[in-house]
Amino acid sequence: MKSKLPAIICLAAGVLLLAFHFLPIGSGSLNVTIKHADYIMPSAYKVYANSDALNGEYYLFKMLMNNDGKTTLNDVKVSYRIPNYVDWTDLETISKIYPGQNAVVRCYPQFKDDIVNKMTQSQEKVEIKITYNGGQTQNEDYTFKMMGRNQFVYTDLPPEEIANYPDMFRNDQLLGCLVTPEDPIIKYYTQQVQEKVMKGEEASVSGKPEDAVKFLMGLYAATYVSHMVYSGTEGIPQKLGDINSLVQSTRLPREVVIGNTGLCIELSILYASVLKSAGLHPIIFLIPGHAYPGIVVNGQYYAIEATGIGGEGLGNRANPTDAFKAGMKELNEFVQNVQAGDNRYTFVDVDAMEEKGVIPMELKDDEFLRKKIDDIASSFSGGSKSVPNEPESKLENQNYASGGGGNSGNSGGGGGGKASSVRSYSGVISFSYPTGWQRHDYPFAQLPFIVSYIGTRDNTSVIDVYNLPGVTTADRAMQYIADRLYANGLRVQYQRVNTANGYSVYQGTTTASNGTRAWEGAFRNSSNGIVGVTIGGTNYSQKANLFNSILSTVR
Repeated sequence: MKSKLPAIICLAAGVLLLAFHFLPIGSGSLNVTIKHADYIMPSAYKVYANSDALNGEYYLFKMLMNNDGKTTLNDVKVSYRIPNYVDWTDLETISKIYPGQNAVVRCYPQFKDDIVNKMTQSQEKVEIKITYNGGQTQNEDYTFKMMGRNQFVYTDLPPEEIANYPDMFRNDQLLGCLVTPEDPIIKYYTQQVQEKVMKGEEASVSGKPEDAVKFLMGLYAATYVSHMVYSGTEGIPQKLGDINSLVQSTRLPREVVIGNTGLCIELSILYASVLKSAGLHPIIFLIPGHAYPGIVVNGQYYAIEATGIGGEGLGNRANPTDAFKAGMKELNEFVQNVQAGDNRYTFVDVDAMEEKGVIPMELKDDEFLRKKIDDIASSFSGGSKSVPNEPESKLENQNYASGGGGNSGNSGGGGGGKASSVRSYSGVISFSYPTGWQRHDYPFAQLPFIVSYIGTRDNTSVIDVYNLPGVTTADRAMQYIADRLYANGLRVQYQRVNTANGYSVYQGTTTASNGTRAWEGAFRNSSNGIVGVTIGGTNYSQKANLFNSILSTVR
């Protein structure tokens, strides 16, 4: 028996060594840090689901996994669920996380379309399961607020990260989720406006600014004759996890129409929905404490004061022409504030945001709501003549392409005689130009230093008027203009050729994808910066005498 003992000891030692060979030297350890959304807005469910939307800024959670052990973790699989909303879903499987290595997993939840039926706020839980090394499991969870579909939260930044006014309203970029041009009820409402107010005219077919503005005013007329009213309110501050934000209950466009009332932002979203449904390019202008709708046509912006229909604290109701004039005045003030660097003045380009993944919610048809639209549309039967103090000719014949009139007009020709062949421009700078040329004030929102654009109908001959506050010399003004145009896809080459009567005179060319325009310009100091004008066209050599004669009138 004694002789067998060494053999048994050796066998046992061998078994232990073999087992030890297959055991990890030290255990793997997974350290998890989760950064998550404190709330989810059902209206933006398509944005949360898209990792490409707005560069993936809006996610349910982002999880950092760190292997702080001494062995490799294999086949690390992350799954999650939101009870009652999302079933267990596999997010990602990472084949290996080596000791000291990090891995990041982002969750973009695929909510069902019926999430837009959620009307109230609730507390929900996210459950996360991590499995690795063939069976080891680690569970994590956290809670968040699920908002109602009408609740719009204006920021997703915690207080310590809010550095300026735009940070407080960072979610303005999600307003496009509330613009619902494909909603069957909004499409039906748009059809009623086109047939009964516009008499079958569709502004999107022609692409002409005057037709687009006519539709904008026709939409206002529809809200006017249906006795829609403006109702004012403010957002309510609310704490959502680490977030402190204004939360506003925002009616959807169909709800504004059926309820026949809306806040300024709700009216703006309604207009954007109908305008887009009609094939136009809607804009929502946002200023401190207010919003108003507009459109952009061929680079020209137009706006209307939708709250002119009246209501709480507004007094008299404005007819469509006055509402349009008020909107254009606001638009001019908007551009001036943007030009002055006030970052509280912004706008939402609905089409541009859609290209970035801001997709509206889907809503179902409703026969009851269609019948309500029929009742409302019965007030449209008189067309534009239903609007007090608004003769039909005014809607049809007003020259909208002038951008609200500005300071242009015929000079001379008084006493019923023939009108003069020239018009006078009086603004930051003065000069004369041919009567047949069309004027557009503040034509490019992204280039606010161009205060007017005047040209022939085919745009082969063009005058640009500039105002650059804060710039100290004409040379610096020219360099600034060249840099900004280059950032927008245009190449400018120029040289100073003369100085006369307080003006620095330049010659140059501006090249775009559709050709090159040669021009001559004059710039001078003003009370707060540099003002100037450039005159030219694609046919400069043929019209040099005309361009020089216009330039000679600059004062």
